[in-house]
Amino acid sequence: MQHLTNSQNQTIQTLHDKIKKLVSDENSGHDFGHIMRVVNLTQKICTPDADTFVVLCCAYLHEFLDDKMHVFDTKDLHELALQWNLDFEGNTSTILDNISKIGYKGGFQKTKDRTLEAHIVSDADILDAMGAIGIARTFYYAGYKGLPFHDRDLEGIVATNLQEYRNGHRNAIAHFDEKILHLYDALETKKAQEIGKIRHERVVRFYNEFYEEIKGE
Repeated sequence: MQHLTNSQNQTIQTLHDKIKKLVSDENSGHDFGHIMRVVNLTQKICTPDADTFVVLCCAYLHEFLDDKMHVFDTKDLHELALQWNLDFEGNTSTILDNISKIGYKGGFQKTKDRTLEAHIVSDADILDAMGAIGIARTFYYAGYKGLPFHDRDLEGIVATNLQEYRNGHRNAIAHFDEKILHLYDALETKKAQEIGKIRHERVVRFYNEFYEEIKGE
């Protein structure tokens, strides 16, 4: 990764401190722990030709436009920069555009023309929805939404559009059919694919064992 200037480091530190405080009461699985795992994964998979400053800003702010999050009092990144005294060094529009193209959204909204930086942060975000952490977050979010982990009357029900994906009543395990089992194919960068392969295998193993135990096998 490229070295940051003192000014860039200050901006990243401000983002860290402000967002940590802002999401302190977040309990949907999109908390500061998630954000920091995405930041750390971003650093791990970042390539030398990517703009490290833009990548890290996007990683910290990748939930900024997410419709599940209601902690930001503005969706205008220029306004947020003024509120928090942030210097994005002329990259505000680029960062906002990158953020707008991050997020799976059930696969119902395809994103195109991503920059390298958006690919990297998107992959980091996807990786945190895979593996053991992804399994834990799936059931944690289902509990937050009041969904059962498994109800026989809801077997086979999966979302068929974005509205159902956000608000439909179904089993938590359905999220694996809708999203988790498809995430490996959505990874773009080589390093993320290497990490994702291991995490995907964990998810598949859990999914199969879950249904074995539900059936009493």
